Amino acid sequence: MFKDISPDDRSIKEFKTYKQFTFTNSDTGSGVFGLEGISGSAHYFLTGSAASQSFGVFNEASKSFGHSWDTWYSCGTFFKLPLYFQINNSYYEYDKVPNKKSNITRFPVYTPSRWERKWPHGREASDWGTIVPRELHDTVNVITIPQQFFGEEIKPLSVKILDDSGATTLDIRDDGHGQLYDYFYSSSFAAGTPSGTPRTGGSIGNVFYEHGIITVTDTGSRYTSVGLGTGGDGWSVRFQATKTSYEYQYQCNIAEYQFTGTTNPSAVIGRSGSIAVPAGSRYNYNGKFEADEAQYESAFDLVMPPASRSYDTSYSGDGGLYHNFTTHSEFGTYVTNIGLYNDTNELLAIAKLSNPIKNDKDLPISFLVRFDS
Repeated sequence: MFKDISPDDRSIKEFKTYKQFTFTNSDTGSGVFGLEGISGSAHYFLTGSAASQSFGVFNEASKSFGHSWDTWYSCGTFFKLPLYFQINNSYYEYDKVPNKKSNITRFPVYTPSRWERKWPHGREASDWGTIVPRELHDTVNVITIPQQFFGEEIKPLSVKILDDSGATTLDIRDDGHGQLYDYFYSSSFAAGTPSGTPRTGGSIGNVFYEHGIITVTDTGSRYTSVGLGTGGDGWSVRFQATKTSYEYQYQCNIAEYQFTGTTNPSAVIGRSGSIAVPAGSRYNYNGKFEADEAQYESAFDLVMPPASRSYDTSYSGDGGLYHNFTTHSEFGTYVTNIGLYNDTNELLAIAKLSNPIKNDKDLPISFLVRFDS
């Protein structure tokens, strides 16, 4: 028994779900690293002498034939010069004048369809080109968040960094537009009046929500070690991951005198439906065939109503003859499950009712099926 669901009775709604995570400098095994990038010349770059940071357990094993030693760290080694170039080219190079694309204007290269993710606090879309560019000096501190934790993007306004590397614990947060600020100076930041050295109340770095990258670019002594500390002088980062979910809603309408028939085999005399018995089938009882412990002469005795049909290789019900109780005026069908099928009659979802609902033949009835994915 099938019935098409009208397009007006179908609804798909999109909504965001969020999950909060907190990582510390000790969670490098999860892929959350606090790294330092340093500017310089890449001429004659040698990994053996280049400035780097290593994380995890140090391993040392001899190569075959005893030629040399192969050493590595379980979580990896990161070089500071390439890191600086990567951050600069990805997020800062085209946000200043001149740049590699133009000598007279900034070039919008980062997520062109989502400019609101990069504008400074309180700016509108029409202000592009007039806002103060992101700033990058000779060093940058980077906190990396793997996508398996932030999902589609870090939720704007959810980032909070606590750093104990200085004399006081720093509380650094994002403004929802991709800027980091020192929460101690939140009032001056909101008013747009940074002052002093370092620029307290100004932007001290950036968050690139879709990439899970957090940068601290302010070179003032208050912020130079943010995200780089270890041990008791470490740091933690808190944020919310984003996932888009969908709510599916289908209204299943049953008009009067629809779906009043029953498919319950107990309502049909001599069973219902069709049963096919493979040739040579034997009855198996508790692991024993009928030859060992016969309960029935053959498998046909299990599927054939006695004396109702000749023994054959298949059985069909008694022509749809129902028991007398089905003709009573109070007899009715009950809805216990609702199946949702596609156009090729493949079952996609089943809604199970907590209690059977009687389908009164004189009344229309509707069921609202709702689920998330």
